[in-house]
Amino acid sequence: MLRAKPVIHNKFWVVESDGRQVATIQAADDGVVLVEGEHREKFATLKLLRSKYNISLVQTPVKPVSPVYEHAVHDYPCDTAPFNPIFNIQQKLPLYTKSAKSKSYYCAGYYLIKYDAEWKVEFCPKRILLIRHPRKGPFHSIEAAQLSLAK
Repeated sequence: MLRAKPVIHNKFWVVESDGRQVATIQAADDGVVLVEGEHREKFATLKLLRSKYNISLVQTPVKPVSPVYEHAVHDYPCDTAPFNPIFNIQQKLPLYTKSAKSKSYYCAGYYLIKYDAEWKVEFCPKRILLIRHPRKGPFHSIEAAQLSLAK
């Protein structure tokens, strides 16, 4: 059974079979496109695509839009006022501490971090977490991180 999970509402879906990604669906100006490896097939509507391939849409709860943060480090959002903002060029990370005495560095922005075999989106994780686990990022928004995960 094929299931399409929305990544970006009404714009991008990941098609799965038995929990494994097999294709993606992308909204286009004049319909939708099913992308399966190198194969691309265009449909006038999502309904036509779903009926041809017997794909069910997974209903996910509506997530609130990414909050607007008033604090940032080098244009990446963070949840608190950064005390000591720096950009680590070697690791390409926007770093900051939360107080003058703090020795813990946090990474501004959104990141995809791999725990065991699963990627999860994290917001402003500690730097040590990114050193210990495979990562992708930083991203400016949660939507950008999720879109990178779908690729």
